[in-house]
Amino acid sequence: MEFICNGTAFQWTPTRLVIAGYTGKNQEAVKKHIDELEELGIPGPPRVPMLFDLSPHLLQTASEITVVRNDGSGEAEAVLLDVNGKWYVGLGSDHTDRVLEAVSIQKSKEVCVKPVSKEVWALDDILDRWDDIEVRSWVEKDGKEHLYQSGTLGEFLHPNELLRLVRERGYDAPGMALYCGTFPLHGEFVYGGTFRAEMTDRAKGRKLELKYRTKLLKDAEEE
Repeated sequence: MEFICNGTAFQWTPTRLVIAGYTGKNQEAVKKHIDELEELGIPGPPRVPMLFDLSPHLLQTASEITVVRNDGSGEAEAVLLDVNGKWYVGLGSDHTDRVLEAVSIQKSKEVCVKPVSKEVWALDDILDRWDDIEVRSWVEKDGKEHLYQSGTLGEFLHPNELLRLVRERGYDAPGMALYCGTFPLHGEFVYGGTFRAEMTDRAKGRKLELKYRTKLLKDAEEE
């Protein structure tokens, strides 16, 4: 994979992909999110936070993903990348199949590509203001773009705390990509269409951008 940091391109091959879920500092909000999922038939996690070990090839910078049936939706997240021992942060989407999620959360994540921004920042450059970094996402509905998620990274576990948890549970590995947790929705799940997100560092006047569209594959079972 090719990424860009401060105008310089570099090549990197991820060796492990871990999705962290239910990482919010506000446990009341986490409980509310779990209750909302349970109302949709999605079982609550056995522990919080949860860590999901996925295939690293799912991580892609493509502008289009393909799915079988229109049952998936995106989730904007900060993504940590370990590149030769140096940590970077990008903007990703934990695209998830919501129907399969009722059967197995991990399988619902494994069947979907995980888009990530091609541009990244050095983690050390933003670590002292991590909590202030803003993230927003938008979805396409009825031909119009709607705000889907918004918040700051301060709502989630600090990277140092999250990485400590990853190490304690035996998920760490050189060359790892780690999704750090997502924000509540402004409304209900929106499937398919175009998903767009921004991560803004106001102190430096810069932002990371992510945009991809969902293409439906021909469903052999419905021919």
